Amino acid sequence: MNEGNSTASSDDDLGCLLHALPLPVLVVQARQDWRLRYANGAARHYFDLVGEIGSRSLLPLLGDADRRSLETALAQPELAAPRVPCQGVEGKAPFEAMLRRATWQGQAAWQLTLVTLAPRAGPGNEPFFQQMFNTNPAIKLLIDPLDGRIVDANASAVAFYGYSLDALRQLKITDINCMGPEEVRAGMARAESCQQLFFEYRHRLAGGEIRDVHVYSGPVCLSGREYLHSIIVDVTDEKRYCAQLEKYNELFHNLPVGVYRHTADPAGHFTAANPAMLRIFEADSRQALFTAPVTAFYDCPTQIHRFLVDLERDGAVIRRPLRLRTLKGRLIHAEVTAYRQVAADGAVEYSGIVEDVTERYAAQVNQERLTHLLDASPDIVSIADAEHRVVYLNKAGRELLGILPEALSEALAAVHPLWARRLIQEKGIPYAIEHGHWYAETAVLGRGGEIPVSQLIVTRRDENGDIESIATIMRDISQAKRYQAELEYHAGHDPLTGAVNRNRFIDLLARERQEARRNGRALSLVMFDIDHFKRVNDSFGHSVGDMVLGRLVHTCSALLREVDVLARWGGEEFMLLLPGTPLAGAVTLAERLRLAVEEEDFSPVPGITSSFGVAELSPDEPESQCYKRLDEALYRAKAGGRNRVCVADLLDDLSEKCGVR
Repeated sequence: MNEGNSTASSDDDLGCLLHALPLPVLVVQARQDWRLRYANGAARHYFDLVGEIGSRSLLPLLGDADRRSLETALAQPELAAPRVPCQGVEGKAPFEAMLRRATWQGQAAWQLTLVTLAPRAGPGNEPFFQQMFNTNPAIKLLIDPLDGRIVDANASAVAFYGYSLDALRQLKITDINCMGPEEVRAGMARAESCQQLFFEYRHRLAGGEIRDVHVYSGPVCLSGREYLHSIIVDVTDEKRYCAQLEKYNELFHNLPVGVYRHTADPAGHFTAANPAMLRIFEADSRQALFTAPVTAFYDCPTQIHRFLVDLERDGAVIRRPLRLRTLKGRLIHAEVTAYRQVAADGAVEYSGIVEDVTERYAAQVNQERLTHLLDASPDIVSIADAEHRVVYLNKAGRELLGILPEALSEALAAVHPLWARRLIQEKGIPYAIEHGHWYAETAVLGRGGEIPVSQLIVTRRDENGDIESIATIMRDISQAKRYQAELEYHAGHDPLTGAVNRNRFIDLLARERQEARRNGRALSLVMFDIDHFKRVNDSFGHSVGDMVLGRLVHTCSALLREVDVLARWGGEEFMLLLPGTPLAGAVTLAERLRLAVEEEDFSPVPGITSSFGVAELSPDEPESQCYKRLDEALYRAKAGGRNRVCVADLLDDLSEKCGVR
């Protein structure tokens, strides 16, 4: 057993066995300080444990969130959650801690088996390969197949071979491989062409010691060059470890993964299995498990054929996903690791590990279904984690927005115009964090400019009440807003001429009167119509009459300000609202309009003219009174010979005519 794990001889053999497992395994004292009693090689590498560990506690090795989760789980009198998901040590993959009660050196303890979860995918394959190459606890070498030069080695290889990294990079693989150079080169050629991926060699360490190794080697392409990626497994003590499998111990019994050995004949049977194997395959006894042929546990004949072919060819199959059947016929999903071994008498056996991943598979299937559903949605869906990192963007979002920056603040700047970003950051996210959701109309930046969207922000909290994720759903409402604008336009405009209609004019007049009273500015109205318009319809038809009305509006609109409002008051009669314009200015504009109409070509109708009545609206004058003054002024323009502008009587003059004192 490695230094610092235990000094109890009764646990030494089991420690050697567990030390070779690829899964990190820890044993902690079942008291409040959770002192470490044992850590296998994979656990030591994951937590960077060196030397004696007996005085160290587990909890300081963990981050705050993981410490709270494990402390809560371990403090329960009855274990409610045997699997605790953890974020993991910074810079390393997250894991799922599988908890079981155990006895170590006669004292109550906890056994923690850490099942490493897949790391988050990076932006490209090379950085991901480099991360896995450098951080993986397996012994790894990167070899140039042209000359056998060792291009790179990870920390595990440096520790195993006893050379410094620089010294290893000066060597060729033939310097440490005990086989002849020609045989080594032939093996590299087979690995490079994928004809053979598994090899059994003897390697010489820096101190001269010879170790038996299994080498799994295959081609990888980095920066446009092909290398051999070799994983080295030290199997010198493998026979001793296999013998130790027979010495079942309570700790070994409590492993959450199944460990097995079975014969390699066509009707192979299990010859060794830990209790987890019985639980996984729902066997009532070891005898029931050993009696059934191994082929009975496979759901698909094609799967078992491929599995055994690969195992015979490569000597090992690592974490192969398989569909299996229990003795009770229940379908389970498992990841199986198997090794081909040759006993002293020449008999071939298979041994390995079975991990039941049915729940994980179901969660993955649900996640894939959800992802498929979200990708099929025309709405933009984005999710950020508790650290405000964007972790998901659906297909609609990727197509419209492209690849987003990882930081949420940078993603908001890339996606939204400034006003929308401020609204989301200052109001949306804080409100959603406090109340769970926030809904508003915002906008995103598209290729053609701003796109209006309805935006929902939803926050999700974990069982401790901490923010777990911030999701947003954005729906493009530009078409709806266009429809709304069209409806509003048609509701307020005359369909023939495009001028505003009478109802819309009355609403605008009321609004402008309030503004005029508040600011004390002038407000004038102009009423005008087309002279002898009935003759146009009678002589040329209503279609020509409609053309005349439309061209008249076009001619007059060209001379108006943006704030002026031209309305079709009825038939050939029109009304003009002039905000901020006193009577003199209104008369000047009316004269310009009269002249423009007179000069306009209304072919085939000759000589179209118009008559105008102009009035300045007093602040407290009723609209009906002003309409009456305008109507009388227009009547005077008609009576005076048409094609002229007449000013409406002032209110005082009108009062005298009506006999009001």
